[in-house]
Amino acid sequence: MYRIKNYLSIKLFVGISFLFLACANDDVQPALTELEKARMEYDQLKANPAFIELAFPKDDPGPPFYARIAVLGPDVLLMESNGTVVIPMMRQVECIDPEFNLLDLYHVPNGFFCPLTLSGRGLIEPNAPMGTFPVIAYGAGSDMPVWFVESGPLASAMADGVLTLPELEALNPKKAVASRYEEYNKPRSEEDYLLVIESEGSISGTNQRFEYKVISKTKAKQDVELRIW
Repeated sequence: MYRIKNYLSIKLFVGISFLFLACANDDVQPALTELEKARMEYDQLKANPAFIELAFPKDDPGPPFYARIAVLGPDVLLMESNGTVVIPMMRQVECIDPEFNLLDLYHVPNGFFCPLTLSGRGLIEPNAPMGTFPVIAYGAGSDMPVWFVESGPLASAMADGVLTLPELEALNPKKAVASRYEEYNKPRSEEDYLLVIESEGSISGTNQRFEYKVISKTKAKQDVELRIW
């Protein structure tokens, strides 16, 4: 009889322990991704009556640059992971000015006349002067060209401070298409600069898949996770 009671007590203790652990796990919330944090910040600012929301390219022509790669003094936008640099093409490659230095990033007004490969929205003050960057912007694309380039040859091509589209083409980049591209960007903030990107898609001609994430807290460094398989 003692053994039976002891056995039942152990079974009851184990059952209660598992129930407690299950309840405890239910209370643990999964950590937010950087993209989710940025989305929450956007929604909070959107609720602030000090800002209005503009859609691009409907209400605003969007950023006047062709690709996310640049060297602007101490600010270096170079998204590199394990020897590979990721270059999202923000506007249609076919109409990029072949003589423009992509490292200068902004091409005004020419860049505005090249169709965007993404659309989105941004928050800005109602009385902001023409050309003012938004406080925060969100962009998304489902058919965005993305080029992957080896960092060594790219560094050599950039050594003179100039990188044109033909020079980039000469490096034989892997050309891919992102079926999902999402980004949040705070182009004005100096102390809490934010660029968050999540993207995935396929590489043309190789049947490979890719996905990458970018988190930038400063304008001089980007943390990049890239996977190609």
